[in-house]
Amino acid sequence: MKVAIIGFGEAGKMFAEHLQSHADVHVYDIKQDAEIKAQAEQSGVQFQANLADALRDSVFVFSLVTADQAPTAAREAGMHLRPEQYFLEMNSIAPQTKQANIQTCSNLVDVAIMAPVYPLKGSVPLFLSHPEGQALSHALNSLGLNSRYVGPEVGRAAAIKMCRSVMIKGMEALTLECFQTARFYDVENEIKASLDDSFPEMGWREGRVDYWFERVSTHGQRRAEEMREVAKTVKQGQVKSEMSQAVADTFDEFVKNN
Repeated sequence: MKVAIIGFGEAGKMFAEHLQSHADVHVYDIKQDAEIKAQAEQSGVQFQANLADALRDSVFVFSLVTADQAPTAAREAGMHLRPEQYFLEMNSIAPQTKQANIQTCSNLVDVAIMAPVYPLKGSVPLFLSHPEGQALSHALNSLGLNSRYVGPEVGRAAAIKMCRSVMIKGMEALTLECFQTARFYDVENEIKASLDDSFPEMGWREGRVDYWFERVSTHGQRRAEEMREVAKTVKQGQVKSEMSQAVADTFDEFVKNN
């Protein structure tokens, strides 16, 4: 089986490395330098300079780009795909964005990545919604993935992901604000101890704070883009989205100043 991956960032590399032992994997990225081609070779997959070549005869196409590029990836892929090929829209975007992308890519399958791809790698939970979702989920699981069918409607998996991000990314933003302030007042250890007493299972003393700071430092722009999609999701649900928008702004500001 041939599969294609659009986007060779953190998630793209993980899925490429996992899938190369199960399928013939071809990757495409708008970045075309020698470094990314060498990384693809090291991962055991074929880098394609042309999107059409990557997609040709691929049963599954994994779209793993940034949120702002997801509509472009769907539109450009849609120009090349045949009915028997499936475009796995795995980006962190709103349900209505995925539904809009169907207009340019009728092969679209709604897939939500429900946890960081590292350290879970191929066992990372994937939620999938599509009219053929049960069969597609089974096919992905045969590739060593951890897919779960959550309904026939495109957008349902995305809604689960976006609602979860309200909480998870909101906690990340609160942690940034809390501990930047705690460090100013030199009370970081006391705050960690207090939080650990209240929520011991979260590991406040064992690296939780450093982990979230690192994730936002490394992926803050992508997280901000995701939270704007979250805000769009919240607003569509007729709920005020100021908190989700503020989280996006917090991530942008942190990246700018660090």
